[in-house]
Amino acid sequence: MARSITEIKNSICVEFMSNPTMAAYYGFNVGEAFDSRFSKVSFESILFYIVASSMFVLESNNDKHKADVNASLNERGTHGGQWYVELSKAFQYGDEYNTITGKYDVIDESKQIVEYVAADEIGRSVFLKVARLVNGELAALSDEQLAAFSTYIRKAKDFGVDVKIISADGDDAKFEIDIWYDPTVLDDQGMLLDGSGVEPALDTVKSHIKNLPFNGEFQIVRMEDALQATKGVVIPEVKLAETKYANNDWKLIDAKVRPEAGYMVIAPENLTFNYRPYDGN
Repeated sequence: MARSITEIKNSICVEFMSNPTMAAYYGFNVGEAFDSRFSKVSFESILFYIVASSMFVLESNNDKHKADVNASLNERGTHGGQWYVELSKAFQYGDEYNTITGKYDVIDESKQIVEYVAADEIGRSVFLKVARLVNGELAALSDEQLAAFSTYIRKAKDFGVDVKIISADGDDAKFEIDIWYDPTVLDDQGMLLDGSGVEPALDTVKSHIKNLPFNGEFQIVRMEDALQATKGVVIPEVKLAETKYANNDWKLIDAKVRPEAGYMVIAPENLTFNYRPYDGN
């Protein structure tokens, strides 16, 4: 920590008054107080003040440099998953990343295309799942965007850390669901009797899938709970639940699943409702 100008000047004065050569030249006793021989406006006092001021500036600059170096080291030290999440979201498509400062020269949020990120450590690798928003829907990065993002991560990541990036279309979901419905509210196609053209169970399933946390766990029981609270639905029962990542085969969901892509999508042909009237008997 930089000393004050007064502290520096006092140390110079003490050294000056303790020097035998200076004592002989000026005619004072070694170790005398500086103020007992020299006034504040003396040449010596002013000279020592000027020197002390220069040393203060030097020490202050050294302090600032040390703080900057420590901050840089902290930023570039070993980082956890949340750091990789923030790093991914800071990616600016089309801008050059400054490897010296470890950031972009100009921050432009309009170019930050990565909206959703999840970081997992599996074995000795960090897996990053990333997605963007297209017309309000989760989507994979384009080939060009993924190439630029991969280069950015390679430049910015911790040295020696193996980072694998996943940015893909959402895992396909397939459901077959029995719906025991209230005939006073819904028709045999699951539509509201008020003529609004709304199929509440369909809307619930689509909303539930869309609003799952990114890289969150899907649970069959939670979707059934959501259906149970849906208007006109008395008893929901999921008879079949499967997912498929990319071009892999369909896999049965055993109560729960975490999407490989970080999110799920469901096509109309993969959702089947069997509506059965509930009469209370």
